[in-house]
Amino acid sequence: MKSAYRNLFLIFGLAAIVLMLCTFPMDYKELWDNIHRAGYWFFAVIGVWIVIYFFNALSWFAIIRGGESNVSIPFWKIYKLSISGFALNYATPFGLMGGEPYRIMELSPYIGSSRATSSVILYVMMHVFSHICFWLASIVLFLSVYQVESFAVGLFLAVTGVILLWLVYFFMRGYRNGMVVKTVRILSAIPFLRKRTMHFYESKKSMLRKIDTQIAQLHGQRKSAFYTSFLFEFISRTLTSAEIFFILKILTPEVSFIDCILIMAFTSLFSNLFFFSPMQLGAREGGFALVVSGLCLSGAFGVYASLISRVRELIWIVIGVALMKVGNGRRQPAGGLLLDYGGTLDAGGRHWSRIIWEGYQVAAVPVSYERFRDAYVHGERWLAQHPVILPSDNFLDLMRKKISVEMDFLNLPSHYVEPVANYCYDYARKETDKSREVLNLYKGKIPMVMVTNFYGNMHSVLEDFGLLSYFDQIVESAVVGVRKPSPDIWRRGVEALKIPAEKVWAVGDAYSKDILPAHEIGCHTIWFEGEGWDDASQPIEGSEADAIIHDITELPAVLPF
Repeated sequence: MKSAYRNLFLIFGLAAIVLMLCTFPMDYKELWDNIHRAGYWFFAVIGVWIVIYFFNALSWFAIIRGGESNVSIPFWKIYKLSISGFALNYATPFGLMGGEPYRIMELSPYIGSSRATSSVILYVMMHVFSHICFWLASIVLFLSVYQVESFAVGLFLAVTGVILLWLVYFFMRGYRNGMVVKTVRILSAIPFLRKRTMHFYESKKSMLRKIDTQIAQLHGQRKSAFYTSFLFEFISRTLTSAEIFFILKILTPEVSFIDCILIMAFTSLFSNLFFFSPMQLGAREGGFALVVSGLCLSGAFGVYASLISRVRELIWIVIGVALMKVGNGRRQPAGGLLLDYGGTLDAGGRHWSRIIWEGYQVAAVPVSYERFRDAYVHGERWLAQHPVILPSDNFLDLMRKKISVEMDFLNLPSHYVEPVANYCYDYARKETDKSREVLNLYKGKIPMVMVTNFYGNMHSVLEDFGLLSYFDQIVESAVVGVRKPSPDIWRRGVEALKIPAEKVWAVGDAYSKDILPAHEIGCHTIWFEGEGWDDASQPIEGSEADAIIHDITELPAVLPF
């Protein structure tokens, strides 16, 4: 995350702390007397949250890992982001307005914005889902321990239980099918949100669908990760009852841990009805008093427990806000940069077969997708064996010749060539314009070399798109006689930079052709994860990549210059 954004979150957190201190519902001398009364138990109340946040972080980490053993972000970072994220959420009206964007922005440089967003959404879902299950389990626990002594209490428990069961069903449906796109569509039905929501949906459609796919995958294909995450989060919910237990032990020995579970469950249920209030000010105090009285304890115990809990929360908000400025060392600037071309700089991370197929559809070429794929493979092999691409050919010339070979294979008339070639050329120009803005940030600061499988006309293509001046050298397969995925072509790129491989960062969209061989020779790697030739060919986890991006504009946030 950029320092400016982090400082903005920090200022917001500090402002919230000042506001809470100024509106604390008690004289500070009286507050200090109550804390002094707690004695050593007060440190137990503070300390138990070290363990609670640890299980929160484990739950989120299980989602990020998704059942894989390797991730590019250490657990301590997730632990820190968990504490800071919750601190921002506690201080935010309506909740989830500060902590979640903060977590996404901090996590994106490590695993990419799409995966960071989906992991945060999944964790929020798990956090809420665990609350619902905790409340439901507490109703069962209450009915097992206490008798229902009034019709009103029985009705409340019955209605609440039915609602919670429906919410469990709703969340399980969301986990199976994904719920991000559905939620956006629901929001688009609201009159004053319709225009902005639809614009957001159209601009982010691909990413939103990918997030829904990742949500469904976690539940459907990685059940162990799903249930591990749920277990850790449910444990953290249960451990919050230890705070109530420690506080009430200050006041009376006549309290059991089961009572504390019920107090925490029903108090949190009550206070969440008032989620629009920062730290649920007022709602939690009332909830504590009502629930404690309902369990035949003094209502004053509930007020005192709420007070100490509020102080604990304020302390952890201060800790969380302070942690925002700790451990944020940026990656060391690259000594040199190796960049792939095809798919990375000219296609937005997409495989060119997909873009050409779009051109076929726009030109209404009468061919099935299966036949097109055969023609695409034939064209690639034919051009590799017949050197018809001249060094002077630009990208449009290349596409004309490539599409002509495909049309000959398909026995289709040549009048389809020009519209398909123009579509591809316009697409590449749009993407290279975006790439040029990013490369301009590195120009003169980091030496750059291109490493690409191409046809011998890379100089002409780059010159036509205005990218040639950004590269010190070009290592092109048709010229050097070595093709990816051989590590040798990446090694030649390192030699062209004339610096050690461990100081070089390699960027590419093909995991097997770019990331693995560059990693093998000792380079740091950034995987531009996008649409491959085949969805199944791209690994779900890029364990050999030091970072993952989903748009070329994300590169500066990942790699300082």
